[in-house]
Amino acid sequence: MRLSDLLESEVIGADGKAVGHVRDVQLLADGPLQGEFGPALRVHGLLVGRGSVGARLGLSRDRVRGPWLLKVVFGRRPRHLVEWSRVARLEDHRIHLRPE
Repeated sequence: MRLSDLLESEVIGADGKAVGHVRDVQLLADGPLQGEFGPALRVHGLLVGRGSVGARLGLSRDRVRGPWLLKVVFGRRPRHLVEWSRVARLEDHRIHLRPE
């Protein structure tokens, strides 16, 4: 599976209701070293919903101070991070979650 297969997939909660669509994927570089590339990447979570725009721009981080107007508009909007460990199963353009 490629990461691009996850983007725009619909996320379905454990209750069967739609949570939103995957807008981005959060990766962690904490795997074994891959030669010159560095540590291997793994999927940490999925950014779901429209509120993830600010997170994708890095504006939800406390250390980021500007541009202040974008930080005000996007930085405080709620975003929904679904940790990868909550994914129960993957279907064609659908991701089903297990209960928290």
